[in-house]
Amino acid sequence: MNSDHKVRLTTNVLCKNFASQSTIHGLRRISETENTVGKLLWTLIFLTALAGLTYHCSFLIQKYLRFSKVTTTEEIHAKELDFPALTVCNLNILKKSFIQDQLEKNQNTTFNRSKGFCFESEETFLEKSDAKDLSDIWANLGVTLEHLKTYGHKVYDLIVQCTYNSKDCFNQSITKDLPLETENITITNYPSTRLGYCHTIKLNQTTLGKVRRTGQTLGLTLTLNIERNEYWDLLSPEYGVRIMIHPREAYPTVDRGGIVLHPGTKSYISIRIREIERLPYPYGDCTTSFIDSPISDLLKRNNEDYLKNHTYYTYEFCQSVCREVHLLQKCNCIEEQVNSTHRFCNPCNRLEGVYDFYIDECKEEFKSAFDENETNACTVLCKPACQDTRYDVTLSTSEWPNLEFQEFVLRRWPELRPDFLENTDENSSLPLNETFINKNFLRVHIFVQEMNYLRFMDIEAYSLPEMFADLGGCLGLYLGVSLISIIEFHELVFHIVALFCTKLNKSFSLEAPRSSTVSLTRSFSRSADDLMRMSHSKAPYDINLRPEGPTPPIFWMRGKNGGQNTFKVSDMQNM
Repeated sequence: MNSDHKVRLTTNVLCKNFASQSTIHGLRRISETENTVGKLLWTLIFLTALAGLTYHCSFLIQKYLRFSKVTTTEEIHAKELDFPALTVCNLNILKKSFIQDQLEKNQNTTFNRSKGFCFESEETFLEKSDAKDLSDIWANLGVTLEHLKTYGHKVYDLIVQCTYNSKDCFNQSITKDLPLETENITITNYPSTRLGYCHTIKLNQTTLGKVRRTGQTLGLTLTLNIERNEYWDLLSPEYGVRIMIHPREAYPTVDRGGIVLHPGTKSYISIRIREIERLPYPYGDCTTSFIDSPISDLLKRNNEDYLKNHTYYTYEFCQSVCREVHLLQKCNCIEEQVNSTHRFCNPCNRLEGVYDFYIDECKEEFKSAFDENETNACTVLCKPACQDTRYDVTLSTSEWPNLEFQEFVLRRWPELRPDFLENTDENSSLPLNETFINKNFLRVHIFVQEMNYLRFMDIEAYSLPEMFADLGGCLGLYLGVSLISIIEFHELVFHIVALFCTKLNKSFSLEAPRSSTVSLTRSFSRSADDLMRMSHSKAPYDINLRPEGPTPPIFWMRGKNGGQNTFKVSDMQNM
């Protein structure tokens, strides 16, 4: 009991010393005030301040845990900029000559649904359309990858001329033997059952240089030929090309954007760059790369390698890939060719193992079940990109070309003479076919509007350092607590813990095995004998001066005859 009392007393002393010396406001008043009413009053004040501190701090912590964000806009001036990639698609997917040949073959041969184009006439083809405006007619055509490669509009068919900052892109005439990768330019083909054979143009900025100056006199200029005579009017109600401007590394999702240009015009497209930086979890819900996105796990489960050459993440491309993967699971075919070995969804083919169920029927069921579902799986698998680059464009057009320029074009491009002149003789003076260029050609000039670009950046509305700063302000406002006060409190806790650890160590050291009971009894007996001898000694000893404190302990001793004598230390002093 004496040991416990000592620990309790020492702990109280530590706490009292802390309160009397602490820099925390109010504790010193509580400790030093001797008046009971004053002590209670200061205790009430301190507890009230502590309650206010707790409420205010909990509010600040909840504010931080909401992970709110704000969007800032900044205009940045750049010394040089990357020129974006450009994807061009002819609005006519397949050439008219191919479709006419296929219709004639199907009329003269046994009907075979295994072919890619399985209609006998335009009438049977039209019967497959359920839309009054025939907007779904291309979905019933059954275009395959081989069809697009063979009968789509090639690069040398579509692009007649290309210059960048008045420098020729190819350093040679554009012919069938034109390589798709030269010193100045790289062209990549992207087949699409919805948009045909598209071509992406990327300039080699090592040789041609990056954008360091802006204006209409600089930039990329293309002269395009839509080959109007190859349009199948039933399927191509409009003439022109679709152009999309996008980052160099991004996959061109032309069906989700782009600009449509028509022949007989010259279009000026000015570009202004816009960068978007979003915050990931927990502040936002964005994806950094395809590897980190949930769509990557879906592709691995289906043994697909869609992303082999397209690691640059965009929300639009993720949506396209997600839809194709689900279509593959449902109908064992895909509509787009994105580094996949799977077949196109051909409406003439049956599903494997299901002889009365055709792919077009499967696609219709898939479309109604997937596209019309607002909460489909792609909304979960695809999130906006954390780093995104957009190009805001301004379009202006003019009528192009005039008659004198047509004569200039004829001299520069003699391969157009058979279509351009009524008589192919170079010395012929017959009038020009003035409508030929207006109906087939268009020119587009793309340039960067200014060297400044906009950056939209998400930042934390309430960051962790701000929360700590506000918490420190609250501690100082309510209790006057500083960093030194916190260190003092931790020192108090350390001393209290050390004191109790010392008590536990002493209690363990005083414990002994049961087998040592006799030796302990003998030890107590010897101690009692020593005390009695001391009482008969001649040393002066005042028996009336007894120490204050608890009652002296009682000792017992075993006698010579096995008896037991019990006495107090005070009794031994009187012996």
